[in-house]
Amino acid sequence: MFPSLRTSGSRGRTGATLTRQAPADPNARVGDAERDATVTLLGDAAAEGYLTPDELDTRLETALTARTQADLQPLRADLPPEWLALRNRRAATHASRRSARAALRPRVFAYLAVMAVLVGIWLGVGALTGAWYPWPIWPALGWGISVAGHLRSARARPAT
Repeated sequence: MFPSLRTSGSRGRTGATLTRQAPADPNARVGDAERDATVTLLGDAAAEGYLTPDELDTRLETALTARTQADLQPLRADLPPEWLALRNRRAATHASRRSARAALRPRVFAYLAVMAVLVGIWLGVGALTGAWYPWPIWPALGWGISVAGHLRSARARPAT
């Protein structure tokens, strides 16, 4: 009955994403997040040329004063479904890339720290025993492939 709210930040509504299933009751009340999402959608539709400036002004006024889902539904009902689907795919791709970037720094730091420790061990053992087989290369390669994959996904260009 209630939408789930995921936040990708700890400050207020910054980065808040609302995920909502189609409501069973069109008279369900809407909150600021739904109104903001509709305003953003309408602005994007106007930027793409699907709405005239006059239509945008009228719809924005209605969206900002909406109280129920029934008030918001007509505002987005005549927008092309193909455009909405493409917009949702782009948003999902952007969110995935943002998540990959956020996870990248700790992974690279952990990788470099562990590799420094392993090289230090290798140097210590080599100096004490004379065994200079470069064994740290194997964990560096194995783990490095994984880090490189994460780096690639974090820096991937969006498909348009």
